[in-house]
Amino acid sequence: MVLVAKPKRTPALHHKKRSGQHHKQSKHYAKPYWPYLPLLAIIGIGIIGNSLWGQHLHGVLGDRTNITATQLLADTNTQRATDHELDLQLNSQLTAAAQAKAQDMAARNYWSHNTPDGRTPWSFMTAAGYQFSTAGENLAYGFNSSDAVLNAWMNSPEHRTNILDSKFSNVGFGIANASNYQGDGPETIVVAMYGDPATVASGALAPSSTTGEQSMPATVVSQPQAASVSRVDALSANGAWVTLTVSTLTTLAVLWFILRHGLFLKRALVNSEAFIVHHPMLDVAIVSVATLGIILTRTAGFIH
Repeated sequence: MVLVAKPKRTPALHHKKRSGQHHKQSKHYAKPYWPYLPLLAIIGIGIIGNSLWGQHLHGVLGDRTNITATQLLADTNTQRATDHELDLQLNSQLTAAAQAKAQDMAARNYWSHNTPDGRTPWSFMTAAGYQFSTAGENLAYGFNSSDAVLNAWMNSPEHRTNILDSKFSNVGFGIANASNYQGDGPETIVVAMYGDPATVASGALAPSSTTGEQSMPATVVSQPQAASVSRVDALSANGAWVTLTVSTLTTLAVLWFILRHGLFLKRALVNSEAFIVHHPMLDVAIVSVATLGIILTRTAGFIH
């Protein structure tokens, strides 16, 4: 019997292409792919950084944050001085009202100026003995410093109006902790109540003996609308234009990257060809801008 060795079957070229075996796997062959390692590293670092930042902001209780009534007052009056307004005075009755409101929000887990049973913020004021001619309220949660809270309010026109309103002369701050507020985990709730005391000339009415509510004063009582706040807005009191710039650059960077790689991606998927992108540092810059922009425009907290 004569044994004849069968020749080895050579895989078809299209099979080699699919498995990446149509070129010799050398350092020179792999070199075009090296520029993508920094891109993957940037995206990975961005994902980790975004996660750590979110845990830092939302994974703490009030006793580990830097939110204090003293600092909130100082930051408020700094903004008023910049706008050439008189300082607000910390009022013990408004402080008691704001603290009662903050604790009520934490206990009953609601996010609104009015309580679930319809009580307005002004009922907390009158219950604390503060009779007002005009009043306002700002709310916040999700922040871990007084500066971030004030910056968020200052970047919202309605909240900014309360802070800078020349009609207000008094303020009170309430700070309360909730272990799982609005399903977001441990959070610190901040309530700011602004007011100007009633006088006989103002015509403000006494609270009702049955409801504890004070009749609506002649001047407008401000209850700003709810809004989410980006991390950029929490970093600066003048962050509105920065947020727009960052969002625009992020969008342009993502679109540029998609358009730039569209043709090459088609070649890689349809024709099984390796693609080489010239100017790899441009890709690094584009991905860096997009990653940073996405991180900075994520929600930092909420105001109402």
